[in-house]
Amino acid sequence: MAAAMVCPSCGESEELRGEQAAGDIEVTCLTCGTRWLRGGVRCASRGGQDIVHRPQAMTRHSRGTQLSIIGWRELPLCRICDVDALETSISQNVPVPSDYVAACLGVAQGPVAAPAVSPRVSPPVSAPKSAPVPKSVPVPESVPVEKSAPAGGEKPAEGAKTASERRAAPPPRPSRSKAAPSPPMVPTVRQAIAAFMGEASGQADATAMLLLGTHLGSHNRLGVLEEDGAADRLADWCHGHWGDGGDRSQRALGTICRAVDFWGARGWLASDPAARLR
Repeated sequence: MAAAMVCPSCGESEELRGEQAAGDIEVTCLTCGTRWLRGGVRCASRGGQDIVHRPQAMTRHSRGTQLSIIGWRELPLCRICDVDALETSISQNVPVPSDYVAACLGVAQGPVAAPAVSPRVSPPVSAPKSAPVPKSVPVPESVPVEKSAPAGGEKPAEGAKTASERRAAPPPRPSRSKAAPSPPMVPTVRQAIAAFMGEASGQADATAMLLLGTHLGSHNRLGVLEEDGAADRLADWCHGHWGDGGDRSQRALGTICRAVDFWGARGWLASDPAARLR
């Protein structure tokens, strides 16, 4: 996520004024009078602007465990927060590893915790059929007492059961309750963009989706678009990049709206963070 807008001189975050200037927005601090361009990339961890862009491959698992490169992007690296990765990339003249998460983007390092798995409840074990029935169990009053067969050798009526057969009948097996279905797992921003680009038509703007992934943080969950104020921040960021209303801008904004609709149809988003862009 992008860092909060603050004055680099006095730290003021509220008394700020913005004006259009050469395709960007010039921000003026009303407290100390400092001016700067809002479009400048800042480190989300320190707020500094000493940023270096290095190439990084965008990968996905196309078949099983096979990892394929689907594109390249310019990853912003802070000279202080990402010093190790930056020095290795420059000294060896190699791209930044595809699994590296830049601290400049404000994403915490470390593996993503696996979802908790509910333990499986085994069904109750019924008593064995051969278990003996206690002799002290009294016969209910409603059970008729079997009469002895008549002297003529007649058989008892069909369907009649003796009291001992009723007592030896096994108890009914309890029904097994069905487990409730688990909600769908929300993917990361990079996985969601890859799924959209895999099914989008040729009218999709790949550059706009690449910039959106960098803005949101590729390793963040897609739910970052539903945080408080995320819809307003997305609209301000899009208008700052494509606010001229030309054909190129309309195609970029249309692609982002289509991606939001695609993610909402799969249950990854419960709201419409692109409502201000439509």
